[in-house]
Amino acid sequence: MQKTSKDTRIILDPLGYALGAEIRGLDISLPPNQKEVDAINAIWQQHHVIVFRGKRLQASEIVNFAQEFGQLDDHSSTPFYRHKDFPQLLQITNRSIDGRPSETRNTGRNWHSDYSYTGRPAAASMLYCDQRPPIGGDTMFANMVRAYETLSTTMQGIVDNLHAVYDISLTAGLNERDPDKTKEVRLLNPPIAHPAVRVHPRSGKRALYVSERVSHFHGMTRSESRPLIDFLCSHATQPENIYRHVWQEGDLVCWDNRTVMHIALADFDEGKPRHMLRATVLGEQSGFIVGEH
Repeated sequence: MQKTSKDTRIILDPLGYALGAEIRGLDISLPPNQKEVDAINAIWQQHHVIVFRGKRLQASEIVNFAQEFGQLDDHSSTPFYRHKDFPQLLQITNRSIDGRPSETRNTGRNWHSDYSYTGRPAAASMLYCDQRPPIGGDTMFANMVRAYETLSTTMQGIVDNLHAVYDISLTAGLNERDPDKTKEVRLLNPPIAHPAVRVHPRSGKRALYVSERVSHFHGMTRSESRPLIDFLCSHATQPENIYRHVWQEGDLVCWDNRTVMHIALADFDEGKPRHMLRATVLGEQSGFIVGEH
């Protein structure tokens, strides 16, 4: 069902039961004005994932649009994968970079929230599809507010008091990259503990903040933590809690990392190009560094 926002140029098409909406009626090659930013943020807060389709964008246009929604990360925590002219853009691609095979070709192959292994986890991500394979290469998103709200009251009380330890070593595909670069990325990002339940600064909603990149809960052993991590991830990623995005070239998909986790699927011919550019909006300072448990 189409809905029209108070800004009559914006047409809203919900895409999924749990989350996801397409926004039409805006030219995103131009920086939005404040009224448009407010309208987009209201839709984003309600639907968690928003999609703009069919606009061929230059790297500079992606940056100009994204920076209207907050301070952009320069991706210094993963410095080897940045766009050469725009450090605000991360290249997620299976195309060669500087004549060498891309090291981000297998990025995102487990459930996660972006930059959860840093002291300022991403508030939002904006991923632009420049090239896609003919079939597959989809991305799935899980509504972590709904995941939290559908836990029992007793389980909510347990996770409310936990800190999840995020470890960049659990990033899918990391061990397949250049060993020297991988070592430096690990040094830049030691294990860090964040609250296992994240409160959204605008809506005040509570969202589960546990993913497959959590090694354990602070103060618990890995063997004690594992069954709970597995249960929470399985609970969050039930089919009724998922939106699956089938990419089209020219798509800009934006998600709120405080209320969503996602996974990039390997369901495509990796001999075909898949080239994405991601802008990342910095989140609030969070967490504390921990030693290995």
